[in-house]
Amino acid sequence: MIQDSIKTWAFPLRLLAALILGVLWPLAFAPFNAWFLAIILLFALFWLATTAERPRRAAALGYAFGFGAFCSGVSWISITLHNFAHMDWLLAGGAVALLAAYCAIYPALALGLATRFFQGNARLVALPVLWIFAEWCRARFFTGFPWLATGYTQTHVFLGGFSAWLGQYGVGLATAGFATILLWMLRESQSRRALLGGVSALLVLSGVALAAGSVSFTHPVGHKLRVSLVQGNIPITEKWNTAAISQILHHYVQLILQTPNNSQLVVLPETAFPIFQTEIPQLIGQLQEWSARNHKILIIGIPEAADGKYYNAAMEIDGNAPLRWYQKEHLVPFGEYIPLPHLLGPLVHHFLPGLGSFSFGHGPYVLPVDGQKAGMTICYEESFSRDVRKGVNEGATFLLNISDYAWYGHSIAAAQSMQMAAMQSRQEQKPDVRDTNTGITTLISPQGEIRTQLPQFVVGTLNGSVQPMAGKTPYGRWGSLPYLLLSALLMLLAIGLTRRQSSSRQ
Repeated sequence: MIQDSIKTWAFPLRLLAALILGVLWPLAFAPFNAWFLAIILLFALFWLATTAERPRRAAALGYAFGFGAFCSGVSWISITLHNFAHMDWLLAGGAVALLAAYCAIYPALALGLATRFFQGNARLVALPVLWIFAEWCRARFFTGFPWLATGYTQTHVFLGGFSAWLGQYGVGLATAGFATILLWMLRESQSRRALLGGVSALLVLSGVALAAGSVSFTHPVGHKLRVSLVQGNIPITEKWNTAAISQILHHYVQLILQTPNNSQLVVLPETAFPIFQTEIPQLIGQLQEWSARNHKILIIGIPEAADGKYYNAAMEIDGNAPLRWYQKEHLVPFGEYIPLPHLLGPLVHHFLPGLGSFSFGHGPYVLPVDGQKAGMTICYEESFSRDVRKGVNEGATFLLNISDYAWYGHSIAAAQSMQMAAMQSRQEQKPDVRDTNTGITTLISPQGEIRTQLPQFVVGTLNGSVQPMAGKTPYGRWGSLPYLLLSALLMLLAIGLTRRQSSSRQ
């Protein structure tokens, strides 16, 4: 059998194969969107892992896969480190490799634990559960890093139908489960009954996913909201140049004044105004008068200075009403704040002086917009489902994110982020309004479909409308609990199979 022939491969060769599979992993995500590749690559990795009878070797295969995946999939981080931290490419690449070395621990643990505690069919049941649970943990420990999670590959296809029920981790579990069913069919290829059972299981899984995706838990509320999303396309090198601030403010004011008369909401991207609100009271007063006169609400990305602290924030101007704020809560480590500042602060400030000075926000997580509620996130907060749910739990009827991906240049970072945003819309069945400095500025439907978008790296305004939606999906109501319960049931099944197999040997 092919399975036996793989066991004869020298272990370094299998390790190299796992590394290559990992390097290919980002192709399953945006902008490449080869979603089927996620199933194929997991099938191949799990195939390699089941040939490793020693847990350490299985863990090494998982580590090689994870290291290759994150080195290739988030290599865009090196662009920021090179261009703005002034690291040479070798040092910037080393920093990415260090992050990949950390992230690879999670798939290593998944494969190692599956091999240590489970055998035969029980291992096939445990593998997808441990794989996705490791991703769930990676998104939580040490502030979390949810990039390249399996479920996001299925955002726009049939397995994504589970998203409103189980969230993207449930979608990932179905994806990994699909791969293990194929592996089981291969292992039992000499049994026609097993092949028929495998095909039936795949058809049932696909059918249930399609049926699950057809259920609507939210419903339209109120009238459509007409929005104008301003994409300023300000280079980072200019944005934080104090000599250019007046020109940047003028640039955005002119774009605001050019928005259509029927727009009800005008949005500017993250830190569009690169100056504290306390330094431009006259301009803010003028914008309040313009808002009142034109019956338009403005949401502007601007740093907030309050109570001796600084926040990465969104400021809402609604006529002459008091200003409302959303303060970013989930900050980027080593960018917006510095972990262990007394120890690491001097090193970070050597490369990026002045960074790491923002404080953590503390809600509220919605801003009122013409009788509706916008569930707010800033930048990569939208990549964390638990952060998006905070606004939904406060009654958000649509999602609103402001970002700036100019830091990552002409890379795949913005496309990866947009794919994750689309999954958030599909999980919550709420439309998403995304305004970014250099793109991708877009409107996303409650089904996760990209309705319209601006090209990247152009100055422009995206005008459109969104239909606010009331109600909650099961995921919006209970979060990861249904996924975790399903995973626990599958693990109990794997444990039961292991005990049965042990008893049969005695």
